[in-house]
Amino acid sequence: MKLIKNKKGAFGIILFFLILISIIIIGFGAALIWSVIDIVSDEVTPIMTELGTIGGANVSEAAESTFGVVDTFVQALPWLIALAYVLGLVFVLVFVFVVGYSPHPAFIALYFVLMILLIFGCIIMSNIYQDIYTGTDEISLRLQEQTILSYMILYSPTIMFTFAIIGGILMFARRSDAEGNAGGYGI
Repeated sequence: MKLIKNKKGAFGIILFFLILISIIIIGFGAALIWSVIDIVSDEVTPIMTELGTIGGANVSEAAESTFGVVDTFVQALPWLIALAYVLGLVFVLVFVFVVGYSPHPAFIALYFVLMILLIFGCIIMSNIYQDIYTGTDEISLRLQEQTILSYMILYSPTIMFTFAIIGGILMFARRSDAEGNAGGYGI
């Protein structure tokens, strides 16, 4: 009867794994999008800064003020994406710790099943990224420049497994009330 009283059920566990898989998908997409933006920026910026004077207006100077700044930001973007990736992973653990979600111990099996699915998803994403990363085209060269983010995506099965284990420990091993009952159900 106590199981019915807790309306959270397995929702916290599912949300935890949805956030983890979202982080890997967003990181993968951000790396590819940055590569395309960097290619475009490297092609457009020199052309725009070499235009010279057109109709009495110094277009090169204006382009240096706009495209030059945008190019500088694009070059710093891999570090920002990698920082956001790491902060996202840390946020997930802090979220589990702060919210204090302590599911019923019966949900451990669901947790392990979702952890295995997360690892398989990370292996698939890592293999796709590696196929693109090891190529010889422009996008693969840009991905090879992103050392930190590429490392985190290529080794995402290990990284996500570690975060899933730590998250599981935080969820299932905490005390939920003052009497010292673990799991939130007095078990």
